[in-house]
Formats: sequence, C-alpha cells, structure tokens
Amino acid sequence: MEVFLRYADVICTVMRVDRFLSVHTYFSIWLQQSTRRDVARPRLEPWSSDSQTNTSTVMLRGPNLLLRSLAMRTLWTSNTPGIGSTKPESPVEHSGKTTSAGRKFKQFTLPPILRRNSKSNSHVSFPDVPNTSSLIAAPQKELLTFEQNLERNRLSAAGQQLIDREEHLYGRISEVVQPTTEREKEKEQLARDRKALLSHIDLAVKSSLSPDKDRLEALKSAVKAILQEEEQDRRWLKQESKQPFWRPSECRRHHDTVIQSLVEECMVNAELPPKESNKLRSSLQRDICGKGRRLQEDLLMVVKDVKGCYPEDMDICNLYGKMYHQAFSAGMRKIAEYGLDMIDCSYLLHWVNVAYPEILQNLELTKAINPEALGKLLTEELTTHLENQYLTHQETEVQTLINKVLHVEEQAWREGSVPELRDNCYFSPLAIDVIQFVHAAFESVETVLGDTSKVQMIACLLKDFLNSYKKFQEKVLQGSNNRNSRTVIMANLSCVEQFRDYIVKKADLFPVDIKECCLSIVADMKNCGYRYLTSPIHKDLKSQYRSLGTPIWLEKKHVFEKLLEGINKHTQDVMGLTDSCHQELLSQLHLEVTVEYVRRLLKRKIKLRDKEMQEQAARSVWEDGQRLNQLFTEAGSREEWLSDILARIAEVLKLQDISSIQLEIVTLGQAYPDLSDVQVTALLSLKSNLSASAVKRIKKTLLDIQDTTSSQDGPSFFSKVLGFH
Repeated sequence: MEVFLRYADVICTVMRVDRFLSVHTYFSIWLQQSTRRDVARPRLEPWSSDSQTNTSTVMLRGPNLLLRSLAMRTLWTSNTPGIGSTKPESPVEHSGKTTSAGRKFKQFTLPPILRRNSKSNSHVSFPDVPNTSSLIAAPQKELLTFEQNLERNRLSAAGQQLIDREEHLYGRISEVVQPTTEREKEKEQLARDRKALLSHIDLAVKSSLSPDKDRLEALKSAVKAILQEEEQDRRWLKQESKQPFWRPSECRRHHDTVIQSLVEECMVNAELPPKESNKLRSSLQRDICGKGRRLQEDLLMVVKDVKGCYPEDMDICNLYGKMYHQAFSAGMRKIAEYGLDMIDCSYLLHWVNVAYPEILQNLELTKAINPEALGKLLTEELTTHLENQYLTHQETEVQTLINKVLHVEEQAWREGSVPELRDNCYFSPLAIDVIQFVHAAFESVETVLGDTSKVQMIACLLKDFLNSYKKFQEKVLQGSNNRNSRTVIMANLSCVEQFRDYIVKKADLFPVDIKECCLSIVADMKNCGYRYLTSPIHKDLKSQYRSLGTPIWLEKKHVFEKLLEGINKHTQDVMGLTDSCHQELLSQLHLEVTVEYVRRLLKRKIKLRDKEMQEQAARSVWEDGQRLNQLFTEAGSREEWLSDILARIAEVLKLQDISSIQLEIVTLGQAYPDLSDVQVTALLSLKSNLSASAVKRIKKTLLDIQDTTSSQDGPSFFSKVLGFH
C-alpha cells in the first residue's frame, strides 16, 4: 500500500494535481473495488508502439505495472537531454526522426486516460473506473497546500481542505483499507491543523478593528470558514456514525466570545488624546469620556467596514452594539459604586441620560443598530439614586444662593442705602442674579438628566422665593417713612417685570399650577408697587376729584381743567423708572383716574331732570374722556380703551327713548361683564325723568342677557369702581 501511494504521488506530480483530490482518490477506490471477489480485476497490457497508430491502446492489468511504467517513462524523459524540449535549436524531434548523431528514438505518448483533452479517450471504457476526464481537462491553476493557505490568510480554502480530509478519515471515504497507525497519525495531524486554523480565524476576528488594510479580506475569508464549519456541524448531526471529537465545533459561538473579548480589551485600553484629556477635571471623567469616544468610533467602523464582511443574517452590527453596550455598562456601574462627588456624579449622569443616547442616535448607526434593544447603561434603581442625590444638591445650592441675594437686598434697605442709578433709572441686580441661578439649575438638570420634567423642584424654589420677595416688598411699603423706600420700590418694579417676562418666556419649564402661582404673585407685587407710587398723586388730586359729578363740574369747565393740570404735573415728575415701568405706571394711573371719575359720577350728586341737562352732561363726559385719554396716551399710557367707557356712559345720558337706553345698557354690559346691577341703577338714577318701572325693565333685560351669556372676555373695570353709594 505504501508503494502504491508513493507511485500515486509521482503521478500527481506529473499531472500537477492534488493527491487527495485526484489520482489518490481514484486509485484508492479502484483498489477497494478490485479486492472484491465478485469484480474481475482488469489487466494492464504493455504499451503499444505500433507506428501505424497515433495513440496507444491501454488495457488495465494492475496498478503497480501502470504506475511503475509511467514513473519510469517520466524519469527517463526528464533525465534524457533534449527529450520534451520544444525549442527550435533542439536536435530531438518528436516525430520519430533521427538526431544529428543518427540515433533514432521512439516518441513517447501519454496513455489516453491520463492525457488532457484527448479525443481518443472517448471510445475507451473501463469497468468500475470513475470518470476523471473533467479533473484532467480542467484549466491549470495554482493549487496551494494547507500551510500555504494559512500563510496567505485564505482561511476558507484551508478550512475546506480540512473538511475534505475529515471526510476522508471519518466519512465514507475512510472505508478504504488503511493501516490503523497511519490513520491515527493523520487524525492527529488533522486535529493539529484544525487548531492552527482556528487560531488564524481568531486572529482575523481580533484584527477586525485594526487599521491594517488587509484585515478585511482576511476577515471575509475567516467568516466564510466559520460558516463552512457550521454547515459541517449540521451535516454531522444527520449522521449516525461516530463523529470527530471536535464536532460540533460551535465556531459561531466561539466567534461571538472572541468579539466579546476584543470589545472588552478595547474598552479597557480606551484613552483620550492628551489635548482633550487635559480639558477634563478628573481621572474618572477622562475614563468615562475615553470609553464613550472609543465606543462611538469603533461602532462607526463596524457599520462602515466590518459589516460588509458578514452575511446579513449574522446581524454583526447589533452584535457589536450589544457587546460594547455591555462593556460600557459594566464600567459605568463600577464607577457608580464609588463615593462620587457632585461634579463627577453629574458628569456620569450626563453620559447615562444624554451623551450615550446621542451617540446611538447617530444617523449612520441607527441604520444598522437598534438602540432600543440595548436598554439603559445603569439600572433604574441605581439611576434613580444618583438622580435624587444630584437634584437634592441642586435644590440646596440654588436655595442658598437666591436666599442670599434677597438677604443682601433687605439688608441694604434696612441700612438706608439707595439703589444704584443707571441711565437715570434705579437698578437692582436681584432679578438678574436670581434668574441666572435658577436658569443655570434648569439647564444643568436638563443637561445632566435629559428630561425637563424633572426641573419641578427648581420651579418650586422660584415660587417660594417670590413669596419671600413679596413679604420683603410689604415690609418696604409698611416702612414708607424710610427715605429710600420709594427708590427701592422703583428698583423692585423693574425686577418684578423681569421675573414676569422670564416665567412667560420659559413657561414650558414650569408645571401649570406653579406657573400660574408665580404669575399671580408677580402681578400682586406689581399692582402694590404701582399703587404705592400713585397714591401720593391721588392724594394731591383729591380736591379736584371732589368736584366731579357735581353741578359745579357741569356748569364750570375750569373744574376738569385743574384736574388735567394736576395730572400732567405729576406725570412729568415721575422719574427713576425704566421706560417699560414708566409706561406701566402711567397706564395704571390712567386706569385709576378713570375709575375715580366714574365713581364720582355714580355718587348721584347731580340730578339731570330734563333732556337739555342730560345732553349737556353727556357732552361733558364725552369731552372729559377724550381729553383725559389724549393726555395719558401722549405721556405713554397704553390703556386707550378707557375712553370707550366714558363715551358709552355719555351715550346712555344722552338717549331719551327707553328702548334705545335699554339697548345701550345691554351693549355696555356685554362689553364689560363686571358691570353690576347696583351700578346700572346708579347710572340710570342720574336721569331723573326715568320712571321706576322703566329702570326695572332695563335692569331685567340686562340680567337676562348676562344669564344667557357666559362670556367674560371683556376687560375688568367696573369691579374696581367701589364706594360710590
């Protein structure tokens, strides 16, 4: 048998084919069949040298003679000078002619069965001999050994060679008679070769993320080899015969383990460039950022490069995403178990809630990796604990800062300090400082936790502060004897306006109930502040107010003229407010003067007995309303709608027809829903010629309309008109 295999090797060398894929297999099968008793052994006839035939007719008589004959002829041809040469200067020709020495040689003709592309093979038949013409006729190409394939990273080809050898030693081909010792040696060699192959596959997988340009070709071949191994595992599962000890090989599972090891190594060794590393405050922050940066870069490389080396069903991108997520999560949990200071705690929470989700939402990554399947970096319990720790710290810090600002403001007022004057306006930094601290806390919470719904604690702090600020303002109002109280109120009005604007602009940061409460506090502070500034004006104008709605007012025009002069003087003297606050003050004063005018008119100190007096009173009310509106709007008031009230009252005084009066009262009530029944009675009482039944009917009509109409969109005015009885 050993001699037979050696001859087979010689033939394989001549034919340039693999021993296990061609002649060796052919003669192994032939030998197996020839040993059977029921098959006649073919005989090998000697080579025919008949000069009349172009080819030799070969009949098989035995393998040894055939192999020996071919080997001897091959050796003789290769050792004889000139034999086989095709060069023109060669003295030997293959046509059977003599050489220059006169010596004649017989031409050597390859047996038809071993000849490539021989037409004469078509009529040659052999019993029980497989057809090898397709192998022999295949185009010549370089066939590499297993070792050469490994060296060139042709891992799929090397793996296929091992599978063929495995089939030969353990499959049906292994039925060929072969000494046990030699078979065991081949099995041992196959096991060693498999170990070498798996080592090369591991190396190719571990090099997936390296910058080597040739790594992708090696990885593609390694993946193909893994799939071949998986397929071979499935084939063995269908066989009943004893399988090799390495089956099932589970290369796919081992591949995943190698990737996990690779990812863990990458994350452990992740580092930031020195320039970026120096920008971070602690080693913990550098560690977190380095791991996050490495995760991002490697996953992008997987999606761009590595993905193309794998079949789609292996879902390699989600596998890498899962491995990197697990490695990053393990590192973050380990860090979170330490006693973190607040800076490091907030940095860790920022990565958990904001930075890491942003990485996974990268457009290139979302095409191949499902971020929702990865979950959170930290457990819900651990995240909640860290967030509560962070929020408590933020709450304490903000509360301390804003309370300190208010304390400084109150201390300055008690000491009699006058607020700073900037651009002829009294200025207080209180609102700017408090808003800055609160807004910084809002942004910090949103940046660290990535959720605006968790800023309610900070919003509640602002509400509590505004309540404290309102109490401080009440102290200032009560201590009006202090020489700096007026200037402090002016400065605080500007602060109140800034708080209002901030709450309205950032309404989405406040829960609805907190926002409404804050705006209500701010509105009360504004009204109290402006009333404090306008009360001295009303006190000075009190003598002019007394004449309104009296016979003197109706008969003498100078009464209202004095009132206008006094108002104009005070509007000119109001100094120290910002433009917006000055405008607010004039609007407030405009409203209060109009309310006082209507209140004096409804006191019924005058009786309009006839049409003439009623028309005269109507003209006076209308003219007073127009002149009052002109004075205030020119000074800066925005309450132009107040002139409409006096105009409507003048129209009621002017009309004589009951139905028309009834319609005008209803119109007035619809425009100003806070118009009360008592006020309608007082207004109609000015018209002495109206009967009680007419007044009752008019009031009933208004009441019916108010009951059927729920509109409260009109401005509030008559509710401010009090004490006119």
